[in-house]
Amino acid sequence: MRSGVLGVVLAGLTMSVSLTAAAPAPAVQQYYPGPGIYCFGYNECAPIAYSRQVFSDAELTNLIGEGSDTCVGSGSQIYISTPQLPSGFEVATPMYVCSSYGPYLPPEW
Repeated sequence: MRSGVLGVVLAGLTMSVSLTAAAPAPAVQQYYPGPGIYCFGYNECAPIAYSRQVFSDAELTNLIGEGSDTCVGSGSQIYISTPQLPSGFEVATPMYVCSSYGPYLPPEW
């Protein structure tokens, strides 16, 4: 009985060690932090400015508003200012990245 319990304990420890070893590194998150963000490298990310069009119908035939995001800097922080548009079916097209060096157009766009 003692060797059976010891075997179960060792199997559990082996399983927990193998599970923790297989966990992904948290640094992967920095390459794709989410929509609306573009990353230049390991941990230098910036917001994306969009051109926005709003339509009253799902077929996108009746345009009721349009506008463009602008880059705003405050200290070392950069963020996007989005125009107030009427509610409806919005189409957002990426224009450029608001980097700390100014507007940047990624080559893959």
